[in-house]
Amino acid sequence: MVAAYKSMTECMPPNGIQVIMFTHQSGSIWADMANIVWASGLQVTAAWYVVTETDSALREGSYVKGTVLLVLRKRQGAYKTTRDDLAWEIQEEVEKQVADLTGLNQQAKGLYRDENVFEDADIQMAGYAAALRVLTRYAVIDGRDMTAEAIRPRVKNETTFVDGLIAFAVDTANQCLAPQGIVKAQWDRLSGAERFYLKMIDMEARGAKTLDNYQNFAKAFKVRDFKALLASHKANEARLKSAVELARAEMGEGSELYQSTLRAALYALMELQKNVDGAEVLAHLTLNVPNYYGDMTQREWVAELAEYLAKRLDALRPDEASAARVLRELVKNQRLG
Repeated sequence: MVAAYKSMTECMPPNGIQVIMFTHQSGSIWADMANIVWASGLQVTAAWYVVTETDSALREGSYVKGTVLLVLRKRQGAYKTTRDDLAWEIQEEVEKQVADLTGLNQQAKGLYRDENVFEDADIQMAGYAAALRVLTRYAVIDGRDMTAEAIRPRVKNETTFVDGLIAFAVDTANQCLAPQGIVKAQWDRLSGAERFYLKMIDMEARGAKTLDNYQNFAKAFKVRDFKALLASHKANEARLKSAVELARAEMGEGSELYQSTLRAALYALMELQKNVDGAEVLAHLTLNVPNYYGDMTQREWVAELAEYLAKRLDALRPDEASAARVLRELVKNQRLG
């Protein structure tokens, strides 16, 4: 591959371009693609994600649904950088890419359509492309000649320098994907497990069921044991546990949701569905949410969580959605003191 692309590069005029149609979701394969581009004297200057597959009842398991079109040009100059500086540059590029795509989603919704133009999978793939745009701009990183690094034989199960950088880019993209209905300032304060649960509830509400989505976001949010939060682990029918299915689980110190406001809210929803008196539910809530009375934003966040869950659960679990609306009103109308 390197020899073929290098030969084409030598035949290109200075302002020439090559376009690669690349279809793969593995980070390691994307790292291989970056190495090929580097070793060939090329750089990625633009990328487009195109959906090329439709859902079908005849297909089972997880499969690639889109193709990325990479625009390549000759790499000009021999720019150098360090890994620390590169990390910041990748973060800025990925965040800009995510902001652009989510902005287009919002514009489209306001104009002529209800659904998103770009789904989370598209934005995640854009994280890879944004990483390649930054990475392939440089000839030397941390004193390493990237052309020589690119043609070095891969060792099985080795995490290479490029693998780590691309994984960082995808993690950054996922961290930026705050669901609609949760302000980014609040999103940034949440633990990884809270982000995972709230993000996947949002995706389930939009029909996402594939297990690889859960795996990818669990890695991005650094959730150690995401399967503890799942009711189903099937490839195309994965889903989170409901408040009732969680019951008293994930309340102890070993849980990644321990002492989180989200876990306290889910426990309250479970109690409401079991017809526990509202006053008793609030009493338990004040004990389960740290600093509930001392920090007004905690109470407000419980009400916002209840609102968020009510909207997402309407089609998934109507009884739980109804309990969430009751919880919101209980908290809003709670007398203090």
